[in-house]
Amino acid sequence: MSTAGSLPIRLLTGTHGVTEGVTGTDRKAEEKSAESDLLRRAQAGDPEAFGQIVTKHWKRAYWTAYDVLYDYDRAQDVAQEAFVKVHRAIHSYDLSRDFASWLYRIVLNVAIDHKRKRDRDRSVPTDKINEMVDARRAVVEDQERAATIEQVEVVLQQLPEKYRVPLTLKDIDGMSVDEVAAILDVSYSTVRWRLHKARRLFRDKWTRLAQRDARADEKKREGSST
Repeated sequence: MSTAGSLPIRLLTGTHGVTEGVTGTDRKAEEKSAESDLLRRAQAGDPEAFGQIVTKHWKRAYWTAYDVLYDYDRAQDVAQEAFVKVHRAIHSYDLSRDFASWLYRIVLNVAIDHKRKRDRDRSVPTDKINEMVDARRAVVEDQERAATIEQVEVVLQQLPEKYRVPLTLKDIDGMSVDEVAAILDVSYSTVRWRLHKARRLFRDKWTRLAQRDARADEKKREGSST
């Protein structure tokens, strides 16, 4: 089992954490300009433009909902409901605002509303954990990395929501602290504090899981030698 010194949930992302050069900055500027154009067209009633917006943001919207609900079907429903809300409000959307932060705040609020409506405890059924792990590691061919992802997901689902959500948005989805603060509608310092607390909780739980696995491996070796 990998160590948690650098927070192994970063394995779930492919390019996050890479230092951007001039090319990366230019690319972001071009993408922002292209998205602004799509948003203007969507505001003018162009369904194709709105469809492209949905396609671009669907995956992250889905995972944002999933990390609150840990339920495939409900996450799909939340993402769809959030985009319906966005479509209804797109005409009044202020183009000077960051669209992603606006969208993911809507997704998060809808997901939280769905969670509150569920009349069940906070525990996550094992089949839902397995479902999430299978979905996220589907693109991972390396078995060791896939196993690490599974362990990470098991630890993540044990964290309280107020810590798990910002940790997921920042370290898995690759958002900046400012973006997370905008989505959660809290201050920059609050996000920083929650991230600090979440990472400490994650490391503690990860260490306990590693120790448990080590004891299990030792028992297996002792059993096979007798």
